[in-house]
Amino acid sequence: MELIDTPNPNAKKIELDTTVLNDENFLSQQDKLSNDLEKLDGVSSVFFGPSFITITKEANVEWLSISQDIISIFDTIQ
Repeated sequence: MELIDTPNPNAKKIELDTTVLNDENFLSQQDKLSNDLEKLDGVSSVFFGPSFITITKEANVEWLSISQDIISIFDTIQ
């Protein structure tokens, strides 16, 4: 899993493949994943698209300071 740059410097996306999208474990934990990500200091919003998740950070927070926490949260449900 990797955080991918978007045109918005305060937003990154995680692309989800069909294996993850069809995984009942992942689908059942979307709310928990969203809540855990939004609880991180510096994360302002989480958006689930059809094959991606977009995470937006607060403008005064550096990606370097929250990237590993984001990846760790995502890894707990895989």
